[in-house]
Amino acid sequence: MEPPPTTSANALEPSEATPWAWAICWLMFASTVLNYMDRQTVSLVRPQIREAFHITTDAEFGWILSAFIMVYALFQVPAGYLVDRLDLGWSYALAVAWWSLAAVATAFAPTLGVLIACRALLGVGESFNWPCALRVTARVLPPSARGLGNGIFNSGAAVGAVVTPLAVTALSLAYSWQTAFLAIGSAGFVWVFVWLFVIRGPHRGLLGRPTRPIAGAIPRVPAPWRLYTAHGSVALAALVLLVAAYWLGLSVVWLAIATLILGSLVAALITPLDPRLAPWAMSLGQIVRRKRFWLMATASVSINIGWHFLINWIPTFLKEDRGLDYQSSNLSSMIPFLAADLGNLGGGWLSRKLVARGLSVTRARLAVLAAGTLLCLAGPFVILAHERTTVLALLAVTAAGTASFMVVYFAFAQDVSAGHSGLVVGCLGAIGNLMVAGFQPFAGYVKDSTGAFTPIFWIVGLLPILGFLSILRTTRTRDHDP
Repeated sequence: MEPPPTTSANALEPSEATPWAWAICWLMFASTVLNYMDRQTVSLVRPQIREAFHITTDAEFGWILSAFIMVYALFQVPAGYLVDRLDLGWSYALAVAWWSLAAVATAFAPTLGVLIACRALLGVGESFNWPCALRVTARVLPPSARGLGNGIFNSGAAVGAVVTPLAVTALSLAYSWQTAFLAIGSAGFVWVFVWLFVIRGPHRGLLGRPTRPIAGAIPRVPAPWRLYTAHGSVALAALVLLVAAYWLGLSVVWLAIATLILGSLVAALITPLDPRLAPWAMSLGQIVRRKRFWLMATASVSINIGWHFLINWIPTFLKEDRGLDYQSSNLSSMIPFLAADLGNLGGGWLSRKLVARGLSVTRARLAVLAAGTLLCLAGPFVILAHERTTVLALLAVTAAGTASFMVVYFAFAQDVSAGHSGLVVGCLGAIGNLMVAGFQPFAGYVKDSTGAFTPIFWIVGLLPILGFLSILRTTRTRDHDP
């Protein structure tokens, strides 16, 4: 295997994609598969969860989904900040180990409160996956190859959504819903072992802590202490959040998290930049002064709402709106996510192919983005179809469009601020998933009130248009470093 173009995390971006870099992308694909398997399991065992914990409405179940997503949203900001500054290899490994442990613990939850707490802790660990993965592709791949690299690892979301119904349905029917959580969570520890083995050797420096100071860098102290302190602070914050959720209720916690996330961004925007500011405040202040950041935030909301509705509610839609039984609805939900996998890989491949044929990187990305937006328009037609094959075909087109849109969105997000790509992705993910967390109970409420998801499919189909226009605007916006 040829050596990488550099062995320092401090160096300029690579000029070519090496076999080792592609191997890392496929390993991150595997972590993303596990990420989605752990988060999606609860939706697939919804009937058993509702029965075991005496949940009476879909709005209540929506708050179980929201418990994960709101915490996931909140911790993407510190996750993004940390992965820009700490050792990527160890940070990624610790994140996967954390969320795997939370998934295993879910199997032993004796009460609904403990179940919700485990889901919240899962959100803490999983919040690191995308900031870590996007930081890794920015480190090991040149700009022309990042679309495909992002497509490879992000396709793990769709593959996870395909594999999970097979595994969860089989395990829950043969054993119990607890067995599904236990088995899938345990697989994460195998990934950690493989990851630590693969990143060894001459390539290791690409994933190390930057040796060149960046704006707002964490003061240099021994590496293990940095990692333990950073992740320990995250653990303490998660504990405080769980206590607040127990005493105040999830709706109040969502409002508190929304105030914290959005308030922090606004405060960073209006506070004058000063080298005496805390490092995180300085970095955040630089990011929010970029117009492209706010345009990308709009795109994040537009695409995340649709994607998370699909992965969380398709089995329920197929079972209760289209009359499939438990096993058939779970297994049929695989089909849209097979199409989403094609959207991930196809979108990344097509953008790279268009560049090779002479289009600029920006024009190639926009072409794929426009195609994805058009495919998402199949969403509203789902509610008009009743024949099973037609319903699944329309869901597949919608999922493929959503996935290809997301691949290009990630590539544009990496360009907002090269020196702070982890923090940018974390902030964008926080905003997008914050809105998703509020949207899940709303989707359940619509289902309880009307008996169908009709308004939701209109939202899923039309919102990407707003996201496309926002990203198009970023290509005409020139930001200057503050």
